[in-house]
Amino acid sequence: MEILTVGHPVLRKKAKPVRHINQSVRDLLDRMLRTMYAADGVGLAAPQVGVSKRIIVLDVGEGPVELVNPEITHAEGEQVGTEGCLSVPGKAGEVRRAKTVRVTGLDRNGHRVWLEGNDLFARAMQHEIDHLDGILYTDRAERVWDVPPETALRIVFMGTPEFAVPILEGLVAAGCEPVAVVTQPEKPRGRGLEPRPSPVKVAALACGLKVLEPERVRDNPGFLEELRGLRPHVIVTAAYGRILPKEVLDLPRLGCFNVHPSLLPRYRGAAPIHRALMNGDAVTGVTIVHMSEEMDAGDIVLQQEVAIDPDEDRGALEARLAAIGAELMLRTLRLLVTEGLPRRPQDPRLVTYAPRVGREEERIDWDRPAQEVVNRIRARSPRPGAHTVIDGAPLKILQAAAIAGLLAGQPGEVVEVRPGEGFVVAARDGAVLVRTVQPAGGRVMPAAAYLNGRRLAVGALLG
Repeated sequence: MEILTVGHPVLRKKAKPVRHINQSVRDLLDRMLRTMYAADGVGLAAPQVGVSKRIIVLDVGEGPVELVNPEITHAEGEQVGTEGCLSVPGKAGEVRRAKTVRVTGLDRNGHRVWLEGNDLFARAMQHEIDHLDGILYTDRAERVWDVPPETALRIVFMGTPEFAVPILEGLVAAGCEPVAVVTQPEKPRGRGLEPRPSPVKVAALACGLKVLEPERVRDNPGFLEELRGLRPHVIVTAAYGRILPKEVLDLPRLGCFNVHPSLLPRYRGAAPIHRALMNGDAVTGVTIVHMSEEMDAGDIVLQQEVAIDPDEDRGALEARLAAIGAELMLRTLRLLVTEGLPRRPQDPRLVTYAPRVGREEERIDWDRPAQEVVNRIRARSPRPGAHTVIDGAPLKILQAAAIAGLLAGQPGEVVEVRPGEGFVVAARDGAVLVRTVQPAGGRVMPAAAYLNGRRLAVGALLG
């Protein structure tokens, strides 16, 4: 049914009581519920669909409620909260209401029912009964403000690691609070291998969001049914870590969008930031991609190029790209509900891949050019860290700089100790100044501090 908006005279008339509940009233209740759900509302009164009768429907998440000739018989307490209305689009207001109400009315079969509720139920009930008396929430609001159109979207967010956290928090801060957050289940982490929640789960719970942790996404009817029940307009993903099957991609009516930290089609895959640093790239970026069944192969929506600082490690670059990704995703959502999205197919001739970094790639190979060694260190810092071996014990190197020119010494040999600065290790071409390390079982420290506690002589061999 068409929902009338502010200015229509029916919204300001006092609705008439229903004298007899017949099939036409029951049909109206059915149509009102369908209209409310289609508009993603929590309540609807008959005057809002042009019928000046005392009939309301609502669903605050506990199942549909239908009332004919509703009356509030008791109200107590007080709460101030934010309200919106399907008949007042683009606005929100702060309204003072009773915290608890008791209501009576007739059900669809003409039987008398009594209901009691508080918080959101009480607020929705008072809001809808106001409609029956020609009162809009704006008449009672202490203040009213414009609401960005994207905040009306029902969003499901899917992500797991630290990279995804600023994107989730950016959505919440902008008023685009997800109806649910999907993340990978708790996994053993740290030295004690204790099960720990993902960074996204921690952030989502801190924001008071619903969290889902399915063991599987593919061939999981229960999870798919739960997603359907959320009625998402959009699914937003950021480093979720699992490929979404077609059943999930087809679920939101406005599409699925991924925040990918590279300039697609370059670096499709699991480790685009690592690979950009390992390859010594001077430029990377962020892409918002309209998701398809093939990994990272969907149409490009928005992109932003980002220069890489020569001394930047993965942690610092990842944080910058995540912040940019949050901004691009909010721009995407705004375009989605206003002007429409640009979409550009990826050029298959330019596709490159960024496979996950293996454990063997964490080991420093000193028999490589100095800049390659430094790039590998940058790509693995701050976690898990690139490592070498000294006197049979592992040593993580977290910050280093390449020194041009040939120095006497075989690859991996300490060729110079610089008090207050670190130590220099020969590579195949040039040398590497080691600035920050982490000994086995120890804390992260400047290489100069490491030297204070250990006599590292010129000629010592690493690797």
